[in-house]
Amino acid sequence: MSKVRNPIARAPILHKGGVHIKSKSNQRAKAKKDTQRALDDWKSSCF
Repeated sequence: MSKVRNPIARAPILHKGGVHIKSKSNQRAKAKKDTQRALDDWKSSCF
């Protein structure tokens, strides 16, 4: 005898999940922050 499954949980529309990626704006903000941090580190080591 097979186990009774929840048909809602097995719905194809719910299988759209996957790897979560960062948004383009978040990637730009991170790049800007990393660049600023590197610049600050460079300035503090040079002067």
